[in-house]
Amino acid sequence: MMLHLIHEYARHNGHADLLREAVDGTTGV
Repeated sequence: MMLHLIHEYARHNGHADLLREAVDGTTGV
């Protein structure tokens, strides 16, 4: 389910931004 939402988000906003936010959220914080 989460992957599906991520797929939709990436398709609408761009893969680069999605990956950067995902990495920041995982390694940062």
